[in-house]
Amino acid sequence: MAGPPSSLVRSSLRARLDRNPLLVDTLLALGLTAVSLVTVAAGARDFGGVDAVSLALILLQTLPLAFRRVAPIPVFLVTMAALIGQGFSAGASFNSSIGALVALFTVAEQCDRRTGIVTAVAAAAAISGLIAVKVGVPEGLAGLVQSVVTVFVVWVVGTWAQERRRYIGTVEERAERAERDRETRTAAAVTEERERIARELHDVVSHHVSVIVIQAGAALRALDRRPADTRAALEAIDASGRAAMADMRRMLGILGRGTAETTRAEGAAAATADEALAPMPGLDRLGELLEHVRATGQGVELSVLGDARPLDPGLELAAYRIVQEALTNTLKHAPEGHVTVTLRYDPDALLVEVVDDGGRGRRADSALEHAGEPGRGVIGMVERAALFGGTVEAGRHGRGFRVAARLPFDAAEATLVAAS
Repeated sequence: MAGPPSSLVRSSLRARLDRNPLLVDTLLALGLTAVSLVTVAAGARDFGGVDAVSLALILLQTLPLAFRRVAPIPVFLVTMAALIGQGFSAGASFNSSIGALVALFTVAEQCDRRTGIVTAVAAAAAISGLIAVKVGVPEGLAGLVQSVVTVFVVWVVGTWAQERRRYIGTVEERAERAERDRETRTAAAVTEERERIARELHDVVSHHVSVIVIQAGAALRALDRRPADTRAALEAIDASGRAAMADMRRMLGILGRGTAETTRAEGAAAATADEALAPMPGLDRLGELLEHVRATGQGVELSVLGDARPLDPGLELAAYRIVQEALTNTLKHAPEGHVTVTLRYDPDALLVEVVDDGGRGRRADSALEHAGEPGRGVIGMVERAALFGGTVEAGRHGRGFRVAARLPFDAAEATLVAAS
């Protein structure tokens, strides 16, 4: 079995090290300590003697680096003091570990700009003073210039590392904020679509309940001479129907609070006589929808496969809205094209498919193409199908686009059985 790619291994290792800076610094300190001790053990005399004081000064230049990001300035002071002490205790020429330079880099990276400059100037002055006392000028001028340049380069690299870290932090923060904004927009879109669906389902249920109320009222008037238990049952039907309508109105009010302007606009439209009497759209009105689309110059073909059967009104409404939204998307993104709408009645589900050939539009500009951020239309389709335990697939299909929905009959029929 093939192992993971090396890039993934490196990324995982880098992430673990970033989460444990103290471990990284400890390994760095131990590594530099080991190198220094091995050099001394190999017989090098430019590190000073092998006495306890010299070894202690060497260790003080490396071991404190384990805490360089915890206390950068104290670590710098300790390592720099050990460096100067080692220089005075060694012979005419000496080497030292790079511990003080690592500490200087850490101060430039972790602290503010002013502290970094002061620290770099102090390091350059200390090393220059050491060279001037030990070697003298002009004999030690070359070493002095080299040391000052090295300190300056370390400070520049540390400052650059700080700026880069801040830049990366800013980029990551912006990415996280953009992700939160995207999630907020998606959640708002889902909420709005659910409210819209709830309002439409409210109308469907209200229609059925209204029929119950009207029939119950008529029965009460016609059955005055029937037995008392029949009247009691009909009164219960009448009361239950009216209570259901009141509960549905309350639910609609709660769901509509998030989009008050939309609710007011729809309420004003529904107040007209035509809107109040207009039936909720179902598959029987699909022909009207297709004619409206054809009037825009879009070619539309409808195919119905299988044996049509009476459907739950809510499921019919969901199927109609899915087709309507898919056709709206074709008008936006595939104008003057050809669209095929297919309804297939399977034994257990209604399958809805809308496929366009791309027309002369460009789908690349569509919100559906943005990774992780589906368009509002797709959100509505998914929410409608989910009400009945169904699914929606939307994506590229050759040059065009395809929407396929599956709406099971079982969920709708179970809802009717439960209601009865």
